Amino acid sequence: MSTNKYSARFQMMGTFIDVVVYHSNGEQLIREAYAQLADYAVRFTVNQPDSELMRVNQHAGIAPVGVAQDLFGLVKLAKQHSEDTRNPFNIAVGPLVKAWRIGFKDARVPSQKIIAEKLSLVDPTKIILNEDDHLVFLSQKGMEIDLGAIAKGYFADQVKNKLVEAGVQSGFISLGGNVLTIGHSPDNSNKAWNVGIQNPLSDRGDVLRVVPLQGMSMVTSGINERFFESNGQRYHHLLDAQTGMPISTDIASLTIISQQSVDGEIWSTAGFLPSVESALTYLNAQAGIEAVIVSKQGRVNVTRGFQM
Repeated sequence: MSTNKYSARFQMMGTFIDVVVYHSNGEQLIREAYAQLADYAVRFTVNQPDSELMRVNQHAGIAPVGVAQDLFGLVKLAKQHSEDTRNPFNIAVGPLVKAWRIGFKDARVPSQKIIAEKLSLVDPTKIILNEDDHLVFLSQKGMEIDLGAIAKGYFADQVKNKLVEAGVQSGFISLGGNVLTIGHSPDNSNKAWNVGIQNPLSDRGDVLRVVPLQGMSMVTSGINERFFESNGQRYHHLLDAQTGMPISTDIASLTIISQQSVDGEIWSTAGFLPSVESALTYLNAQAGIEAVIVSKQGRVNVTRGFQM
């Protein structure tokens, strides 16, 4: 079965997106995937003043806002995970992210006073949801939802669903390093999509491990993705909503292999615990999640069900 291979790379949401499909109608399917992603980018982002998500944030402490069913579902899922205080995943972390501005030129260490102010606003239990009308209400003024830690995975899953419905049996979507595969690779002898995990301690993009994926997702979070230096200290972008500071940990990077990319997004943040050991224990207890954890010393650790 030699089906045509179509691929495209485009820039969107501040990252590169690659879509590869093996299908006779591949060109049209890629165009549709592009349109689907462009729609999400407009509605789900906090970087567009008139997005649905921004309307929710702008009405914090004022009024509930009706949103589309898909956005409501994603906020609901993210809220559930955010309320588990054992882990650092928190969609209400927006005000803290803004105070630090890590990844922007004007990144800075906020004063203790500002951090204390923001910590009162990052409580996910203050996100009030109305299931019947798809209303989202941030009950305190100054609150902000930030879907940055989960949206790309959700988008990838939705694009994959549509491609699979259209009959695509082989392909992959890569959203800035989030890789979601469809079926097997027709071109590789092991029939898998072989995806590399980068060495987080090297700036040359050296690959530490190659993971063969068939229909699975792989998402990596690391302390070297976005950071800035101030007074000889390095501050990374993964913030702890308990302290308001970057998470203190001996983990350099955490890669999650899962069926759905949205789960990879959630657990690649949720698993960022203070130590490799606690992260392994925690992630081993989650069904359908496997992980590769690289310590700051360069040791590679894997969860029990991880197969190469």
